[in-house]
Amino acid sequence: MKPRYFVWAFLVWAFLTACQHKDRWLEEAETHFQEGCEQLSVKQSEAAAESFSQALLAINHCDLKQPEAKRLKGQIEDNLGTRYWKHGLFKEALSLHTEAAGLFQEINDSTLLMNTLRNCARTMASLGDIEAAQQHYDEAHNIAKALNDKTMESDILLESSRDVLLVKEDYNQAIERVTKALEGGAEPDICHLTLGLAHYYLEQDSLALFHLGEAAKSKKAGTRMSAYQSLSFIHQIVGDYQQALECQEFFNENMMQADEENRNEQVQRIKAEYDLQSQKISLQAEQKQKSLYLYLILGGLVVALAIVLLLLRQKTLMAKLKSEEMKNQLELELKKNKVYVTALALNEQITTSTIDFELKESEWDDFVKIIDKVYGNFIARLTKQYPNLTKSDIQICCLTKQGFSNQAISILMNLQTNSYARRKSRIKQEKMNGLEDERSFEDIVKAI
Repeated sequence: MKPRYFVWAFLVWAFLTACQHKDRWLEEAETHFQEGCEQLSVKQSEAAAESFSQALLAINHCDLKQPEAKRLKGQIEDNLGTRYWKHGLFKEALSLHTEAAGLFQEINDSTLLMNTLRNCARTMASLGDIEAAQQHYDEAHNIAKALNDKTMESDILLESSRDVLLVKEDYNQAIERVTKALEGGAEPDICHLTLGLAHYYLEQDSLALFHLGEAAKSKKAGTRMSAYQSLSFIHQIVGDYQQALECQEFFNENMMQADEENRNEQVQRIKAEYDLQSQKISLQAEQKQKSLYLYLILGGLVVALAIVLLLLRQKTLMAKLKSEEMKNQLELELKKNKVYVTALALNEQITTSTIDFELKESEWDDFVKIIDKVYGNFIARLTKQYPNLTKSDIQICCLTKQGFSNQAISILMNLQTNSYARRKSRIKQEKMNGLEDERSFEDIVKAI
């Protein structure tokens, strides 16, 4: 056989093999995706995340010009993004949801786009971008109405009210939308809790008591905890101190149960993230080995380059894992601290009432030490820049750095909301060069 014929034969063989190879990648991606969906149906969240990760690695080898490949990749990314959101990896989740939404728009699949926009909105809310969250919720709601999907309409009305309207203090509209969501079949516990809080903020105590009482029947400790805390505040306001005390006791019991559940979930999250990263490294090595035979002519160069890249990536990932593990351990310590647990519980509500949590000085000291570790010698940098801060000022800075609301901080510091606002202003003006710095107190602290 003449050399040129051999070359042409080799090119034809390589082309046909590559086409078959892409088909196999598509089949493998579909298999892993279906495995992930099945694992989700039996609540095996961590196993599902691993399957979706494997599916994403496989689909990236396919020809993404085909509609079916785009649809599958979008579904994989949207489901994996939801798993990342559950683990608190909000930025990574948003990136996956955003790319999935783009793919669904390209293939004009309204149903999948609606679900993905809803996930984008939820992730935006978790990141604190309320305006963007509202925009995505509105877009998803419009699609749901166009598709006449009543269930999705109700769910979006509830989530947007909880994530957007309560934060923006638009309580009347929140009540209107959540009532409609409840009638449409949205989750009753969350509907009643949201309605109870909205009526509470509007000082409509009788309605608040009814809805919060319904929410207190929930099977979820976190929901019961939030309901009993608000019930305790209302009973104090109306002068029913015996009932307020009972609700406070129920709140404490459920707070401990919720804290235990959160700690268990945190441990599982650390393990899941480590397993996911290890699985990615293993899969990448395996896929590279399977692909080598397509590049026989450049085999030596490809193998050498793959090994170098793999080692560098593995080293980088291991360093990142170590850093994440250390951070997660500190977060676990933080969740055992009573100051943090109390502030976290208060942060779920917006209130100006005060309450005695009987926080010990040692608990405050532990909280400040942990915050210092979490944010890399935060206290040293803070006091070096602003040496006139008192111990109480530093406690306020730590709570602000952690992102707790003004209302939660004012309660913890045993201050009225107006008094706390003046306290912040004095700290900034007198101890943080406030006359020269135009930033808010929160921006100054978070920038350190």
